[in-house]
Amino acid sequence: MSFSLTQILLFIIAYLSGLFAVAHLADRGLLPRAITHHPAVYVLSLGVFAGAMATNGAMALAQNYGFNFLLYYVGVVIIFAIGTFLLLPLLRLCRVYQLSSIADVLTFRFRSPWVGAAITIAMCLTLMPLLALEIQAVAESIFILAGGQSEPVAVPDRFGRLALLFCLIITVFSILFGTRHVSSHYRNTGLVNAIAFESLVKLCAMLALMIMGVYGAFGSVGELQSWLADNPQVDRYLQPVGGAESRALLLMFFAGAVCMPHLFHMAFAENTESRDMSIASWALPLYLLLLSLPVLPIAWAALRLDTGLVADYSGLAIALGTQSTAIAAMAFVACLSAASATIIVTTLALANMCLNHLVLPLGLRQIDRNQSIYPQLRWLRRGLIAILILGAYGFHLTLGGSETLTGLALVAFSGTLQFLPGILATPYWDRANRLGLMTGLTAGLGLWFWTMLLPLTGDYQPTFMLALLERVPGVGDELWSAATVCSLLLNTILFVVVSLLTPTSKSQQVAAEICSMDTRTRPTRQILSVHSAAAFADKLAPALGETTARSEVQLALGELQFSVDETRPYALRRLRARIEANLAGLLGPAVALRIIERSLPLGKSEAGATEDMQFIESGLDQAQANFTGLAADLDNLRRYHRETLDRLPMGACSISADGELLMWNRSMEAVTGIPSETVLGSLVNSLPLPWRDLVVSFRDSPEDATQKSELTLSNGKSRWICLHKAVVTEADAMRTGEMVILVEDTTEVQTLEQELLHNERLASIGRLAAGVAHEIGNPVTGIACLAQNLEYETEPDEIRVMAQDILKQTGRVNRIVESLMNFSHIGETADNQQLGPANLADCVDEAIHLLTLVRDAKPVRFSNDCDRELVVLADSQRLLQVFVNLLSNARDACNDYGEVCITAGASDEAVHIHVEDNGTGVPPELHSQVFEPFFTTKDPGAGTGLGLALVYSIMDDMNGRVQLVSPIGEAPNLGTRVSLMLPRTNYGQAFQV
Repeated sequence: MSFSLTQILLFIIAYLSGLFAVAHLADRGLLPRAITHHPAVYVLSLGVFAGAMATNGAMALAQNYGFNFLLYYVGVVIIFAIGTFLLLPLLRLCRVYQLSSIADVLTFRFRSPWVGAAITIAMCLTLMPLLALEIQAVAESIFILAGGQSEPVAVPDRFGRLALLFCLIITVFSILFGTRHVSSHYRNTGLVNAIAFESLVKLCAMLALMIMGVYGAFGSVGELQSWLADNPQVDRYLQPVGGAESRALLLMFFAGAVCMPHLFHMAFAENTESRDMSIASWALPLYLLLLSLPVLPIAWAALRLDTGLVADYSGLAIALGTQSTAIAAMAFVACLSAASATIIVTTLALANMCLNHLVLPLGLRQIDRNQSIYPQLRWLRRGLIAILILGAYGFHLTLGGSETLTGLALVAFSGTLQFLPGILATPYWDRANRLGLMTGLTAGLGLWFWTMLLPLTGDYQPTFMLALLERVPGVGDELWSAATVCSLLLNTILFVVVSLLTPTSKSQQVAAEICSMDTRTRPTRQILSVHSAAAFADKLAPALGETTARSEVQLALGELQFSVDETRPYALRRLRARIEANLAGLLGPAVALRIIERSLPLGKSEAGATEDMQFIESGLDQAQANFTGLAADLDNLRRYHRETLDRLPMGACSISADGELLMWNRSMEAVTGIPSETVLGSLVNSLPLPWRDLVVSFRDSPEDATQKSELTLSNGKSRWICLHKAVVTEADAMRTGEMVILVEDTTEVQTLEQELLHNERLASIGRLAAGVAHEIGNPVTGIACLAQNLEYETEPDEIRVMAQDILKQTGRVNRIVESLMNFSHIGETADNQQLGPANLADCVDEAIHLLTLVRDAKPVRFSNDCDRELVVLADSQRLLQVFVNLLSNARDACNDYGEVCITAGASDEAVHIHVEDNGTGVPPELHSQVFEPFFTTKDPGAGTGLGLALVYSIMDDMNGRVQLVSPIGEAPNLGTRVSLMLPRTNYGQAFQV
């Protein structure tokens, strides 16, 4: 049984073309989304971890170490089983900050582009054996299928040509698969589906190979059992798990699940759902269990047939022994699918790392910014993929096929193990620093290089490590086991010791807190050098080029759902962070950070370092699903209080010390008509009129409250607003100076109050009406008598006297009626008041006169001791209402024959009026309520409680003040003093109302 080389190569091209077709259909959306985005696709894509080691090398691993071969699968199972502790924090970090590789993560954590460059170089070095493993597995399989099994396997000439042909083919398809998107920000749906399809093909091929191999070599399962019982040579396949080698294997394969770049890329860069990671925690172990089942049956079937091939190619050995084309096809498909998937994803991940951490930091200036950088980046990535695959081919030629697949795998996994301390420290150890990481990594990789990698390329033997094997118990009986443990131990010790002994920079501390989700240093609001979203593109153009800069700004605006006219400081800070994250996916975090800091620098707020509350809130909202226990309880409490504030029936807004609006609840939206999403994060000076002037003036005023503020809206209507404020003066300096303002719309209350006060005036007129009728009766009777007598008078002098008496009585009637009419025509609101000079004593006299018209009133004595020359700035009719109410209340408070005294004094600017009585007084505990509407100390039915409320309202409208003091005397006549203050003026002064 043999195939021609042409047939094999055509089969490879056809198979890879089929994979490309799957990727193309998925990318174009021609496959149903329910399939392309199903969690099972993500789980199957993680099967990329099982490369040629799973389809070929696992048989040799089982032959040498028995059941220890299962550790290859168990390591991945463990890491995904405890995914909550390591994988989910890494996934969150990668998703938020657009990190797509281990180099990105460690660069972000340790805040240095040199870390990324060193990690990238080290990763390329440690992955060369793995890529050579995949190339060697396929090349040797081609050689065997082409009839080379009758010749020595390591024929350098033919073996090199076969490997080169495969490398050229896989390079083309790797470029087609991996460079469809220029940024890791986008999920490569086609790649994920193609790798998932390969994993499914690999599993099916292995299971089919197991069934056909067992029946082809043994005839039945019963015969297999009999053969196992009769052949002691299979005992080496059944060695139990244990010993130093087992611990080293488990450690390597455990670390490989998170440190191998191809699995890291599929697990984090191509994952958009935390739910998928949770499903993978049980589904991936199930897949690996199924993949591990065929290993021993296939190995035993090859052993039974004894074709002379090494255990790495047990599947092909079964095909040769049974002369079965179908078995040969299954064995080759399993190997090809495993190796091609590993090479494609590994070189893509390494190419991204090289581009972001080696090429762009050094060669960004050579990029033509007059054109879009996206095609240039795509071609750079394609070139790097080709270089990496050809570099792996060169490494493969250097080895000359002298190493087994298992040996290459152990070297590769032992090398990537050195990155595990840094990965574990990223979310869990904030004391780790850059110097500690680089020291430990250099020492660990140096020992790995001298003890494991260098011996692959020549006759060099690490004698010091061999001496260690002889003298130190517990490190294992094999060189690779001791070298793995010692290099990791040296790496970890130096990492910890150096980190503890050297200082950690502030930027690394902040990054550590971000990575650990334990942010003790809270984000602060900082100002940007640009003040609109439209200006971002202009600032980024020198670094990215005009076309690319505009594309990136538009992309970030679309993701955040912001307008290009956005000017809110908080929105601009979010836009800057989003652009940095997107550039990190495009150019790497180090280059992105450098571009953003240079093009869009941040500065501290004029008010100092203050918390960025919107950023904190959005971060907590995004992380809500990850909270458990006390953290979840605290988050629920935060949400409860936030919702309480949002649903307050009174408008509430919070303003930072630098003038940024931090809160704007629903009632505030209802009062102002301004949606919260348009003002949150903006400066208070950007509020529309008239609210801007109202809020800014109240914020800057020394008063903590205003009872009534009239606001004229753009439609000409008036609103009455009450304002209250409180300034946060916590010991926490991060929030000092923040102000909370409460806004209450009292328009309806004000309208109702005016109506009630008007009704009170009408009631006062009604009470005066009876007295007016009585007062008018006397002069009218006198006029009637004089008129009757006038008929009989003949003397001119008597007639003249009687006419004068009639005129006098008529004048008295006119005066009474005029007083009542003047009182009844007092304006209903402050809108029609006329401020002007008003003689104080005359107003008091008029009020006293009106009150004398009331029948059955208490016979109190009114004393008007006001200076007749005092003139106040007031509306005389409304001032009359004030005195009528005050004198009426004073009379009601007095006993029979009480006394009410009105006095006044003046300063340069104001006149102070005092209305005193010797009545029962007002208890001190009621002083705060006497000016409230409907509050009265009189008996039920004896008063409405609106008199003093009306006085307070009128005095406030006339820019006056009113104050009550009681008691002012000794019992039983405690007495009360009501003091008024009005501006002083004169009759020649001009006024504006």
